[in-house]
Amino acid sequence: MPIQIIFCVETNKRADTDSIYISETIKHWYYLDNKTNISKIYMNSKSRYNSKDVLREIHKMTLSFSIGKTQVIYCIDTDQYEKNANHAKELEGISLFCKEQNYDLIWFCHDVEEVFLGQCVSDSQKVRAAASFRRKNEIRNIHIDTLTHGSFHVHSSNLMSILDKYLPRKE
Repeated sequence: MPIQIIFCVETNKRADTDSIYISETIKHWYYLDNKTNISKIYMNSKSRYNSKDVLREIHKMTLSFSIGKTQVIYCIDTDQYEKNANHAKELEGISLFCKEQNYDLIWFCHDVEEVFLGQCVSDSQKVRAAASFRRKNEIRNIHIDTLTHGSFHVHSSNLMSILDKYLPRKE
């Protein structure tokens, strides 16, 4: 059955950094066929997760894909949730929202760069770092355990645990 996966990412369309790491993971570990449609919505900030614009875009994409199932997946950095009460509250709110909407939540602890590059990257270097990651095919250096965690853990994500629900893995 055809499936549309809509990734709601924190980044903006111009930078598009989060999508690079996600798409490299998909290319490296999963099969995609013509029955799978991958789309993305740029939230420009995770604080906009339930904004009218984001919800309208999800609705529009869902309606335009009438031949199969649509699954919405939010991709969120945990930030300093364990040290910062505001980050923890925001993460909890996004988690609850996703659960209520029957959306999946992919998290990156503490951020996507820390998971894929092993360190935080300044905002001014994120685009360059993501492009270098893709160009050097550094996805080959990522251990699968890093991307299959069931709970928040530094330098980890549940990315592949969620993708496994919808995409077949390469052998």
